[in-house]
Amino acid sequence: MHSVFSPAPAFSRPFAKLAFMLALLSASLTLSINQAQAQVNAPASSATSSTVGPTASTSASSSASAAEELPSVEVKAVRDPAILPYKVAYELISKVRGASKDKVHILIRITSAKTHAPLPNLNIYLDGKNTHQQLDISPTGYVTVPLDATAYADGAEFVTNQKKGSMEVNILLLPKLPQDIFKYADISESIEAAQSAIKELVPWYLRLFMPSVNGVGICYADQNQIVLVKGSEEVHLPANNDAIDPLKNKVHCTRFSAKDVAREKENLIMPASGWQAIFM
Repeated sequence: MHSVFSPAPAFSRPFAKLAFMLALLSASLTLSINQAQAQVNAPASSATSSTVGPTASTSASSSASAAEELPSVEVKAVRDPAILPYKVAYELISKVRGASKDKVHILIRITSAKTHAPLPNLNIYLDGKNTHQQLDISPTGYVTVPLDATAYADGAEFVTNQKKGSMEVNILLLPKLPQDIFKYADISESIEAAQSAIKELVPWYLRLFMPSVNGVGICYADQNQIVLVKGSEEVHLPANNDAIDPLKNKVHCTRFSAKDVAREKENLIMPASGWQAIFM
């Protein structure tokens, strides 16, 4: 599997900078998935109750009656020294949450290496000697990676039902903001949290060449949107900064810089419905 951080198009320079910054970290931060070729012996409707493991196949001495009672998924795991184990994923997510005081979302998205679209039949399992857990995957390819101390201690690994080299993995850092109404202070804290997380994760010699996160965009898929700000006066800010969202769609954003939000931290932001936040 080739784990990549896909760069944003040229018209989205701020987001492209962050994507480039994360790309330079791919050797140490890429949350990759151990791949396997899986052969399903049971009907698809029973897959969620199947036992999944990295062993090649059921031995000749296994009981036939037990096999009938408990359908299984036969997985032949492929080891790749370039793929990081769950242990590294666990420590990466823990570091980001700790350094950012849980004010930054860290998201893992898996797509087809060929089409860059979500894989409709993708299954991912966290598997170990005493761990057998299927992970949740959203329709857009986001994978819910649990911070499971038991699985971590068990030395669990990721296995999938996809062919080697068929997937790409993207790691994304996104602002973690309240749902409807929030303050400039929330944006300021989110920017500081992202900077702290990057400082914790990026070696100093790479930070010398990397631009810092210095703003947040409140973004919409549609044009002609506005963001209402209430402070000493009411202001309607247009969403007229073009950017690329995590799903590689063009969006239109109102940009709030770290310098601006630091001055009036009590200002209220009341965005129209349908917004999303990205670092810029």
